[in-house]
Amino acid sequence: MVCAGTQPTLPPAARDLVPYAQSLGLVRLAAWYALELSISREAPFSTGTALSHALLGRLEGAGAIRVSQSQEPGIRRSLYEPLAWFYPTDWGEPHHVQSKLQAALLELAASHDTMDSKVELWGALANAEIETYVTHLLRRHTLDPAGAPFIMHLMADEWANHSLARKRYLAWYGARGAAAAFLQTGMDQDAARNAMLDEMRRRSRWLASRSASNKLAGEEYRFVPDLNWRRPVLLDVFLTMLLPEGKSYWSDVPGPRREHQSKEDRTSQ
Repeated sequence: MVCAGTQPTLPPAARDLVPYAQSLGLVRLAAWYALELSISREAPFSTGTALSHALLGRLEGAGAIRVSQSQEPGIRRSLYEPLAWFYPTDWGEPHHVQSKLQAALLELAASHDTMDSKVELWGALANAEIETYVTHLLRRHTLDPAGAPFIMHLMADEWANHSLARKRYLAWYGARGAAAAFLQTGMDQDAARNAMLDEMRRRSRWLASRSASNKLAGEEYRFVPDLNWRRPVLLDVFLTMLLPEGKSYWSDVPGPRREHQSKEDRTSQ
């Protein structure tokens, strides 16, 4: 039997870390754990800059962290991008914090009550990822990248039933039309953006029609990142610990597992 007197005693705050972290809910806890991992990983924290700052804001609003730009001792920093924070509560040694957050997340993720939160995080990651991709395509074709949120807003209902990989294909397809219109109209940014939207809408409806008539295989018209892509830390946490069983981040639309899957779901597995 181990003698209790020989065991290290954690301070009260450190002992309370797991229940406190779980009280934040699955989304904030996953973000906190990923933030800790980002200290040593050469990859973005999340799938989009706006999402990263929103999640840090949610953690700060809950009192878990304080965002900081100072050089004071105790400041923690992401390795890949300029994200810095400190803890208003002393949770103990860094390795202790990370292991406790991992344990807390695994335990919380096992609960059936967290399915809605998993879907919420999935949708947030996917939406940020496609906006980041649209921004990349606009910049690559010398178009104004600030137009990405506008395109995302106008396409929200149009492509809601398409998977992330299909949305990436549609963005790529539309960007080709935008680049052509940009040249044909004497570098008119508005005309190029409208052409991109028109191309995306037409192609989206064509794909939806083919899917409805069972003429669209799961692997067709899908774009996923290449092997050299730096997978964001929070996405890695989601894929390895939180993605609902039997679902694909790239080829399924965010949502709980359905008893009866569509043909597209079945052919993509």
